[in-house]
Amino acid sequence: MSKVKLSEVSDAPEEGKGRQINLRHPYTEIDYILGLFQVEGKYYCITDLCKSCEGSLSKGVLQGMFAFCNKEECAWNIRKGFCKWNRSETTPIYKVAKEEDGLYIEI
Repeated sequence: MSKVKLSEVSDAPEEGKGRQINLRHPYTEIDYILGLFQVEGKYYCITDLCKSCEGSLSKGVLQGMFAFCNKEECAWNIRKGFCKWNRSETTPIYKVAKEEDGLYIEI
């Protein structure tokens, strides 16, 4: 795993909102589509693709710790990575570190 810059703090989503981040890992060159969210002043990052219907979590609605996708409104916990209605279904999450020069994740 390596530490990768996700976003400038000034480009991060507002409180209670999400933003889609398209990231190419600088070493592996693997492309990632991630959802970055801000809740109560903390940042959370999760794979943006809804595993149930392939909608976007960051383009949907955020209610508390749950991001509802923009297609079928499936809900995913942005802190733990599980589906609200089927906790055995999970998606990757990434811990976000806020530093002076931006937001970083280990990926």
